Amino acid sequence: MSGIAHSERSASSTHPLRAVLTNISAGLCAFLIVICQSWFLPYFMPFFTGRDEFARLVFHALYGGVLIVSVAVLVTRRDVRSAILLLAITAAMAVVPVALHPIGIVAKCYLITLFLGGAAIVLMLASAPAIVLRLSASVTALNAVVCLLDLLFASGFTNTPGRAAGLAVNPNVAAAGLLLGAAASYRAVAQKWRASFLVLVAITLLATLSRSTLLAALATVAVPIVVRIWQQFRSGRRFQIDLGGLGRAVVVAFALLGAIGIALTTNASFRIATDESYAGILSVSTALNEASKAVDRSPPAATVSIAPPPEGASANQPAPPRASSADTTTPLAVEPPSGSAAAKGGASADAVNSSPLPSGPAPAANQSTNVAKMQALGERLTDEGKRNSISARALFLERGLLAYREGGFFGRGLEQAQALAPHNTFVLFAIAFGHLGWLIPIGLVCFAFCFARNAGDLALGVAVLGVMLTSHDLLLTPSLFLPIALGIGGMLAARKVAASKSSPTEKGEPWSFACGTVAGVVAFGAGCIAILLVTPPLITGRLQNETMFAARGGYETLLPRPPFPGLFQLGNLSDIPPLQASNLRENGTSLHRVGWSSHAWPAVRQGEYTFRRPDAVLFAPTDSSDPRSNDRTYEVAVPLSVSALCFILLGTIIAWSIATVAAVTPLTSRSKASG
Repeated sequence: MSGIAHSERSASSTHPLRAVLTNISAGLCAFLIVICQSWFLPYFMPFFTGRDEFARLVFHALYGGVLIVSVAVLVTRRDVRSAILLLAITAAMAVVPVALHPIGIVAKCYLITLFLGGAAIVLMLASAPAIVLRLSASVTALNAVVCLLDLLFASGFTNTPGRAAGLAVNPNVAAAGLLLGAAASYRAVAQKWRASFLVLVAITLLATLSRSTLLAALATVAVPIVVRIWQQFRSGRRFQIDLGGLGRAVVVAFALLGAIGIALTTNASFRIATDESYAGILSVSTALNEASKAVDRSPPAATVSIAPPPEGASANQPAPPRASSADTTTPLAVEPPSGSAAAKGGASADAVNSSPLPSGPAPAANQSTNVAKMQALGERLTDEGKRNSISARALFLERGLLAYREGGFFGRGLEQAQALAPHNTFVLFAIAFGHLGWLIPIGLVCFAFCFARNAGDLALGVAVLGVMLTSHDLLLTPSLFLPIALGIGGMLAARKVAASKSSPTEKGEPWSFACGTVAGVVAFGAGCIAILLVTPPLITGRLQNETMFAARGGYETLLPRPPFPGLFQLGNLSDIPPLQASNLRENGTSLHRVGWSSHAWPAVRQGEYTFRRPDAVLFAPTDSSDPRSNDRTYEVAVPLSVSALCFILLGTIIAWSIATVAAVTPLTSRSKASG
């Protein structure tokens, strides 16, 4: 009798603990989705620059909380352990090659990405997978709306004028996030809204002008349709198209196309970027031929030194941009710089010159030839992105393949691989870990396909493959990897339910998901307030020589970008009295500001400057020298103002959170009642 009583007490104590853990998992999973997949956390990463102690506190609390809850779930939930066993073993094997090289900021990003993705699957399976996928779809829709808002402002979030990016900042990365989010979660959207959701994502992809992602999106749509038609043809059934929600989708399409039409009318940068994007497609063949000829005219291989690198050279590689300020002893940064940006600005074009030269069994002549070609490609890539971004991608990929051949059996490590910006995840890991590196992205693609139950689930695998072929950011960026993890977790949950032939028994409480969503929105609002409080009213930056050009008797160049673009914009320079709040210095010497006159020639004389455009300064050096080659530094200070886009963004996010909480709460309540 005492044994029976003890077992009853144990069961009764286990159920409340399990219910509490389920609710915590639901809230924490919702919080992760909101702050990561919506790009809230990556957007605020520069805020932690120079605030290392605060950054440690925030990230250790976040990662520690996720780790503790995930471990608790695995200890108490046998069904979750069995569901993720194969994934856990594969992830452990994918981590092992990192130990072969010095661990820098990029390797930490990779480890954090795997950790957060795996934890998200655990938390998802411990709560309500269907609700988690719907929340992921809702966040994807929010990202699309923010991208379209970005397009309506000349000075928005994007780092490429005229291309929608939203809080992702980089248009190509934003497009990849939209595609992966939609492919992973579209089947969780209610049938009456599914077509509208897909139309929203498709039109937003057009606004990003990301041609590679658009190709991947076409394949993502086409493959499941073709497979479904083939299956129905083989079974002798008539192919049917579900027209549910078509009317809503048409209305949404016309509204979004109208918004893009307004953007084309009001945003000159969008018009220019659109023209350049399609012109780049037409001129890609010519650009590739010119690039090939330029590379072939490089110095002969005999002039290239193939001396081995000094010991420890790989450990002394400079940290990638945006990550160099992070504490290199603690994995704080969660977003590495994107390779797409490198293609545009050539930021990593000379990375091969700073990387240790390869050593391996290859013959010296072949090695010398490959290294010489890599250096020639690096020189060409310094400005190839300005000529044609498609040809630049091809050159980046070619250089990456050469680096893989010369990298040795165990590769060069993730730090050097990411610096080479191959724009291909398969090549990135081949450069990083040698021949073994191919297995990591191939394994992820296999998981995205092998858990598919029907033709509709193939969309995730095709999207993952398409993004991997055109970007090297996927496994280095938690915001991109998270929707993939959720998609795989959703398929695992569906297979588990199908195998047990019963409905899932674990449901998260409605307010657990609601609280996690609201907490993510509150965190974003708190971040915005903190940034507004600590950002000074003036921005000081150095003028870039490569952007200067002769104009109106002087030289004109763009002003520095404001910090946290979209939240801030450059102030109205015409309303500021001369020398009051703006200042241009030449090697520390102040130049004299004059008013802009369209009739004056020259518009500026020696030692003068003026503002004839809201985003550029026109100036003349103190002598008759050319500022592009006189080895002097020019620093400018201009006022900042809060952008109207900031208030629109906050209003949009608040409205989205209210709608999401209202939609999720009844759904979970119904699920609980039916359970």
